[in-house]
Amino acid sequence: MKKYKVAVATLLALFAMSASGCLLSFAYMSIRDLSRQSRLDRQASFQLQEKEFQKLSAEHKEWKNLPEKLQAFHRDYIIGIEDFAVFRRDLNSCLAANRLKAANISSQSSRRQGKIRKVILSFALEGTYRDVKKFIFDMEKKPKMIFFERMQLNGSAEMVKGNCKMEAYIGE
Repeated sequence: MKKYKVAVATLLALFAMSASGCLLSFAYMSIRDLSRQSRLDRQASFQLQEKEFQKLSAEHKEWKNLPEKLQAFHRDYIIGIEDFAVFRRDLNSCLAANRLKAANISSQSSRRQGKIRKVILSFALEGTYRDVKKFIFDMEKKPKMIFFERMQLNGSAEMVKGNCKMEAYIGE
């Protein structure tokens, strides 16, 4: 019987050693997977930071171009008080050249915001559809754009009547 006990004890010892070896290999694999996952997380985090940096870099380039765009906007759309007087004379001549009757041209100035003031020109308009259309195109060709805020027209191709509001921005 002793031989069987020795054999059983040997088998139990071998089984215990193989079980501990298996457990150690499971632990080693888990540690290796955790280490791999940690590296993947760090790599994903780095890629995310790199994408955010690229977005930030693009925004920085846009911000660097902003002063140029502001100067271009100021140059193209903000008019001086002298230019506004010229525009007002051009408006009258453009209306006359297009055979339009414009009654009660009035201007209303808003409060100054910084160095810029908004001026609204309102007038009633009467003429043919073709003349009104040509007037709009002629006004859009002006070097310093004056914006049409609102234009309400009614009538037929023969005679169009309506109200027009234009806005200009006057700077110092």
